[in-house]
Amino acid sequence: MKNIIYCLSAFIILAFSACEDVIDLNLDNAEPKIVIEANVVNNQNFQIVKISKTKKFTDSNIIEPLSGATVIIKEDGGGTYNFTQLSPGVYKSGVFIGKPGIKYTVQVTISGKTYSATSIMPQVVVLDSLTVTELSFFSRKNKFVQVNFKDPANVKNQYNYVITLNDTLINPYYVDEDRFNDGKTVTNTLFTSNPDLKTGDIVKVDFQCIEYNTYRYFFAITQISGNGGPPTAPSNPLSNFDNGALGYFSAHTTQLMSVKIP
Repeated sequence: MKNIIYCLSAFIILAFSACEDVIDLNLDNAEPKIVIEANVVNNQNFQIVKISKTKKFTDSNIIEPLSGATVIIKEDGGGTYNFTQLSPGVYKSGVFIGKPGIKYTVQVTISGKTYSATSIMPQVVVLDSLTVTELSFFSRKNKFVQVNFKDPANVKNQYNYVITLNDTLINPYYVDEDRFNDGKTVTNTLFTSNPDLKTGDIVKVDFQCIEYNTYRYFFAITQISGNGGPPTAPSNPLSNFDNGALGYFSAHTTQLMSVKIP
């Protein structure tokens, strides 16, 4: 998910929404920021944390992987898991499987400064199936994938669909919430058009149940990039890390499913 770092580095302006203050900054002279991308998931026996640093807006490389960090994740009522550096900026845990309903705390220490964040993994919502529909826009027909599942009643749920086409990631942030379909059977069309889907394509969807802070963060990314509509004014999504770090920590469930376009 390195796309997130490019979005963050290119737009260093402090704001999240229209109801918060917007402060213009001199991008050329902005101080480098630590960027942390940390995830705990329920379907693999290790976890990954990525750490980098932004550079000046005008620099040719806008991210710099950071080595030498100390990374731990604590599980409420459980153990403390230490990470080892796998490659520059990439840290991997030992055997460690995330559990729904559990609160996790990540701590990253680098250059004498510690950054921390917490996240509670939501309960699993089962993705029932992927189907394909054909819709017409201005006399042109296009094929789209639909996700089908039953949203739990009386529970606030947020989702992210990570979309891959023929093993190429095309959309890491396609978010949704159950504001208007709480407790209902959901059929959600994933409007992807770059490129258009064609017969024989394989579309894979990573169906993620995410908490609200993660939803809000990813939603901001879609607004900056224009994936959720016309691009908005550049802004930094609101991180759940303290001490001025950019990025996010997300404990979430995942389910992978694929469909072949007829």
